[in-house]
Amino acid sequence: MKTSQSYSMLQKLLHWAVVLTFAFNYVVSDGMERAFDAFMETGVNTNLTAKLHVIVGVATIVLMILRILVRLIQGAPAMPAAPHPLMEKAAQLVHVGLYATLLLAPMAGASAWFLGVDIAAEVHVLLINLALALIIAHVAAALYHQFILKDNLIKRMSPH
Repeated sequence: MKTSQSYSMLQKLLHWAVVLTFAFNYVVSDGMERAFDAFMETGVNTNLTAKLHVIVGVATIVLMILRILVRLIQGAPAMPAAPHPLMEKAAQLVHVGLYATLLLAPMAGASAWFLGVDIAAEVHVLLINLALALIIAHVAAALYHQFILKDNLIKRMSPH
């Protein structure tokens, strides 16, 4: 485990890049079901939004693989003392869940789009919804640390 109080600049860049790719794809996801169905029927995608969604989804896979590799190599700063042991366990579970869903959701989407695996499209949507719930929990916990516990936890992932 890492002993510094902050993540490396590379870890921060990868974190915020994934935030941006996930947010972008979530915003442009409206109409993807229709675009997917049309693509499966014709084998042709003329929808620019769908093209961007797929490209950004593949970029998210690459970013998440890099993120996991960098995390394995560089580790992470030690967590501050939690007011309750269950909070520490919840933080670990949310982080594992975020890494898993943010890698597996675009992989499922890619499997649906490129391989025509219909069930993968449904898994993709399910994983996106799970990722959203985990993101809400993650942001809520970060805000709790910042404004209630006042332990400046957010600084660990801030760009400076």
